[in-house]
Amino acid sequence: MATPLIRIPQEQGGTMYAFSSAARDLTRAYYNPDINFEYSKFALLDIPVVAAPNSGDNYIQFENLFDASGANYVEDGDANIDFARTFQNYALNFENFILNDDDFDPVLYASDSEKIFFKWLNHLGAIRLQQATSQEVVSSYSRAIEEPNNTLNIGTNYSRVVQYIGNIDVSNDKNYQGNVYNEIFVNVPSSVGYTPNVLFKSSNYNTTATSYSPLDTINGRDGQTHPDPKLNLEAISDNSVGTINIDNTAYNYGIEWNPSVYAKITNDAKLNNFLDYSKRGGDFRFNAILVYYDVYSKSNLGNKSTNLYGIIILDNWKNDPSSTGWYIPELTKYKPNDVTGLNGNAFALKLNVKFNSSLDNVGIENNINDFTTFSMDIFLDTTTALQNAANILIEANNAYANISARLNDLESILLTSQQQNDIPTRLTSLENSVEDAKLNYANSSSILDMITSTNARINQIISGVIPTEIQYNTDVLDSGSGTLIDKSTNGKIKIVNTNYGYNLPQIFNYDIASGATSDQITSSNKWNPGLAINTGIICRIKAYENLIRFNIDSSSFEGDMNIYLDDGINSWKAGQTIKFSFKDDLPSLEAYKINIYTEKNKGWLLKSTISSSDLLSNRPYFEFVCIDEINKTFDLEIIR
Repeated sequence: MATPLIRIPQEQGGTMYAFSSAARDLTRAYYNPDINFEYSKFALLDIPVVAAPNSGDNYIQFENLFDASGANYVEDGDANIDFARTFQNYALNFENFILNDDDFDPVLYASDSEKIFFKWLNHLGAIRLQQATSQEVVSSYSRAIEEPNNTLNIGTNYSRVVQYIGNIDVSNDKNYQGNVYNEIFVNVPSSVGYTPNVLFKSSNYNTTATSYSPLDTINGRDGQTHPDPKLNLEAISDNSVGTINIDNTAYNYGIEWNPSVYAKITNDAKLNNFLDYSKRGGDFRFNAILVYYDVYSKSNLGNKSTNLYGIIILDNWKNDPSSTGWYIPELTKYKPNDVTGLNGNAFALKLNVKFNSSLDNVGIENNINDFTTFSMDIFLDTTTALQNAANILIEANNAYANISARLNDLESILLTSQQQNDIPTRLTSLENSVEDAKLNYANSSSILDMITSTNARINQIISGVIPTEIQYNTDVLDSGSGTLIDKSTNGKIKIVNTNYGYNLPQIFNYDIASGATSDQITSSNKWNPGLAINTGIICRIKAYENLIRFNIDSSSFEGDMNIYLDDGINSWKAGQTIKFSFKDDLPSLEAYKINIYTEKNKGWLLKSTISSSDLLSNRPYFEFVCIDEINKTFDLEIIR
């Protein structure tokens, strides 16, 4: 198998470069009825510009690659030529070497095309990966992720390459004017933005070779001349000794397509797939598309692999000498703004693939339309409506089956022969009972006899012959906050108040800077005003624990006395009061103050402040009252 020769990117209609592995898998699926080939996924890329990097930019530099002699690749100066040369003479030539290697395993479904593509981008300086954190990947997996970046690629530093990943939901075979095409629809809905995090996984190359030293010309083309005079057949390497490294320590990454590996998807009950996940992203730009396919065994669905088919360049490279240099024009995907009401946009790209068997140039024609979004959306909406109708029909059928089963059960209960024979007997008994009841009211003497009998029983209740005690079920009564149900006396229930006035909560030293709680403040371990600049006093509020007693030593204040009332667990109630009593003489506050904080969950908010002029004695007593439990409004009453 010879390395494919490719064209320079064209200006209109887009250009697609396919890998030889895809053609090999198509051939395998054609001749083996157990193997299936179908287009499945795509990724939108924003390929960086060609320029000298600055401040960590991931700009493309073709001179990072080397020729067979080990010298740096000499750039042509036209990014279209350099792009086609390096992709053909490095990426496609490298893939061809692996496919023809003696150690290549032809049974495996996984190809090396994706790993080679990202390895090529990495050596050009276009993409860099780092280890994903536990917030990005499920802990049982090891994955990589692109460096933190500016999504819209505005400014300097690293700009993200893989912007969006999605599924190819629709494909079609079409015969038009004697040509057979395979139509592939790449749909980017209006509701989505960029995929927030795209994970990469590493895997071994399908060969036991560790390096490849290319000859002066690419494999299988020795002695030939490229049909395009602007291109050549010079082999390209990725290091200065003219060698391509393919051992396991080299760059061997591909996109992770399993959503269950993404921590932010599995940890969010509202997310099920990449489409839901991409709705969390924002606006983004793209200028290239990666097309993927699935190849799998029909008899063993677990034997399956997602491989890279090729890359579509939406336009050719343009040169802007006054700006950053060579670039591929981008399309901008806008997400609807729920706040401002601005509409978003969508893209429906149709790729027409026609296979060409020309020996000189194996190529793929493509047709990209960005104006068919509306019809594509109608098609997808219609498909969704049909699916909903089918679901409704299934639910109605299930409901009908349940009604039919219940009716059969009811008939089997009512229409048994035994019950049919029993119905006349029960009707006769009912008629007799009605007749007997009518006899009780047949004349005035019968009614008088019933009244006399009832009167006699009432007299027996009054005289105590018939007991009148009624036992109530007291188990339904239970104690509440501050109350106790006393059932110790037979036949009586007593409600007892367990709140006897003042309940003393525990107070502790509080480190303001770290938020740590330390020693409890007691009469033997008093609070030191000299440490007020660093520490405060904290107390957790509880129902009925309403008196805080301060034990203070005699040192002078070195800062405000900060009191923190912790309502993180028990919230305030209207009318709830905290009383503050000082058991020791309070040193002079001078310019300092007593500050009362609460609302811990909002970062402690200051609610009241007491200056030295507000105090009425050197052992003050004041009350902190909740006026409004919703808005957390408080009043302070200084008693003495």
